Amino acid sequence: MLAIGVHAGCAMDEAPAQPSWQVDVMPVLAANCVRCHGFPTNGLATFGIRFDAYDDTEVVGVRATSGEPPVASIVHGAAASAGKIAHLASRKGLLKLNEFWMPPGRQIGDYEYTVLRNWTGLVDGSGKAPRGPGRPDNAPPVLTLEELERTATTVTLAYELRDADRDLVVGSLRGPIGNLDAPVTIGVIGDLVTGRGTFTLDLTNIPPGSYDLVAQLDDGADIDGPDGFADFVEVAAGSLVVP
Repeated sequence: MLAIGVHAGCAMDEAPAQPSWQVDVMPVLAANCVRCHGFPTNGLATFGIRFDAYDDTEVVGVRATSGEPPVASIVHGAAASAGKIAHLASRKGLLKLNEFWMPPGRQIGDYEYTVLRNWTGLVDGSGKAPRGPGRPDNAPPVLTLEELERTATTVTLAYELRDADRDLVVGSLRGPIGNLDAPVTIGVIGDLVTGRGTFTLDLTNIPPGSYDLVAQLDDGADIDGPDGFADFVEVAAGSLVVP
């Protein structure tokens, strides 16, 4: 069970006029939306959009043809959907085709809705709501990785991703990708979210050697300032040995 801290929202609370993604917005979405609108999506949630990440994320690519390099897959984050999120949470106005009021079967509290509405009001010329300042004493996420099983052509890894602040963390594990008629490329080989998970890597067409594994993790904090785009921490995650 994923436990995410969320603002209780009592009568004395006043929603911030300029909400921060990490401190204010992400907890609201974590409590109400990401069960379906995460990655991968569940139920009728729109494919290709995730609300557990602020910005677009690169996920494990799909090979159009066996042995060919995988095509990078990009999933859009919540920042570009701020207006739609606030609209559907309002339960007012007109719905378009294939739209539903959210969350299903209930209405979010006044505090939570005001956070989303105020965040939408900050959408700039890029069409995105800002990330905003994060927690001043933010604790970085912690990743552990271990090998579970290996065959002649595959290796299965297990991970645990935790955050002392109980932030929702998303990320990717980057490492070697084998290609039939091309050199090994370095790309996304595993998708990471808060909690535990496993994934199996294809070792086919990866030459023998030791390859560094690096995780890029985003816990919502603004790492490189309001004008930067590298809002993630890079964590050395060991190495993959191919015999």
